[in-house]
Amino acid sequence: MNKLNLPDDERIEQSMVTKSIERAQAQVESLNFEIRKNVLKFDQVLNQQRDVIYKWRRERLRSKSVSDLIEGWLSDVLETVENNIESYKKSYENLEHFNELVENELGELLSDSVRGKFLKNLQINDDLDIYKDLENLFKENEKQDRDNFWNLARGSALSFIDQSWKDHLSEMDYLRSGIGLRAMGQRDPLVEYQNEGYTLFEDLIENVKFSVIRILMNFDKSFIIQNQENKDNVKTTQIIKDKIGRNDPCYCGSGIKYKKCGMVDKCIKKS
Repeated sequence: MNKLNLPDDERIEQSMVTKSIERAQAQVESLNFEIRKNVLKFDQVLNQQRDVIYKWRRERLRSKSVSDLIEGWLSDVLETVENNIESYKKSYENLEHFNELVENELGELLSDSVRGKFLKNLQINDDLDIYKDLENLFKENEKQDRDNFWNLARGSALSFIDQSWKDHLSEMDYLRSGIGLRAMGQRDPLVEYQNEGYTLFEDLIENVKFSVIRILMNFDKSFIIQNQENKDNVKTTQIIKDKIGRNDPCYCGSGIKYKKCGMVDKCIKKS
């Protein structure tokens, strides 16, 4: 077109050129359609996972009790621990080695102090039935303070679901950014994305279950009470700071300005 020096607004009537342009447009539109179709297929994988997570969250928020769900998670986690320990029974060299393997396995689930107390009442040998002992520990923690125990279960479940889902979205974005290169190895990028995305989602589910159960297995009523007292003290201090000005009368009833009342012995103001 440059060689012919035709003006920009000149109508092209050459059939060969017109057909070439039409073919090029058809190819571009076909390519764009395939791209959009693949984008929808990739998004569908994440949408299915999103439906599961959102259903999980709604159930935790709306249900009056989360005990059934948490007890199901407890069963899954304890079965995993039990299966791992059963596999150690087939490969340990001596009882000391087996004891070390058991301690390391429980170290993932129990804090050092709780694990120490727990192991004192255990006989580490081939007859070890860890599932029942861990289940009894869970029930003992529940009996300490049922209300705070299940409130902690609900709150921690929601927190771990939210954080794990955000991390999962980042991992899926990273996976998708390079999944197209799998085509160079004669593998379908969509199938690879589905398989690896499913594996990542399974890891998310297991991590949430384990994290929540770990918190509940280390539940301590005294620690909860101490935290509540600290929060109450902070709230009281904040209210005093917000409502009493330096030139206002001190709340102790002395009639002296708040900024000077601390100088007299009868003031109850805390330093």
